[in-house]
Amino acid sequence: MRNWRKVHMYCLGYFKILSLISSCLLLIIGVTGILYNHHHDFDFLKESRVPTAILPGKYQERLDQTRDAQGLGDIFPEEDSSVPIMWVIIDLHNGSFFGGLWGRILYDILGGMLMVLSVTGIYMYFQIRKRARF
Repeated sequence: MRNWRKVHMYCLGYFKILSLISSCLLLIIGVTGILYNHHHDFDFLKESRVPTAILPGKYQERLDQTRDAQGLGDIFPEEDSSVPIMWVIIDLHNGSFFGGLWGRILYDILGGMLMVLSVTGIYMYFQIRKRARF
């Protein structure tokens, strides 16, 4: 019994940071999911733009490619250095914001952590209920 308590203390101590990071990422996924589902209901999501200076470099490249492909290079010069906010929301929601492959791996790890958290929580719930009956 004593060794189990040591393992429990070490796990809680070492995994606090991982739990905090996964909670923050789950919060990002949840908020962006709500915004993505209701983007027609909020007017600021239709018209707002984010400057590419504060975003990773791939956004300016993607914007330039899109403008060139659609022939909009000279039509809207004020939108030359900003992207629609929905691009950022979608990329945050699906993990592309953190890099193509690495973002997906990060979100896969987060999903695995959520499954482990759920399974251990269900197990603990039934163990506590079983002890309370006797």
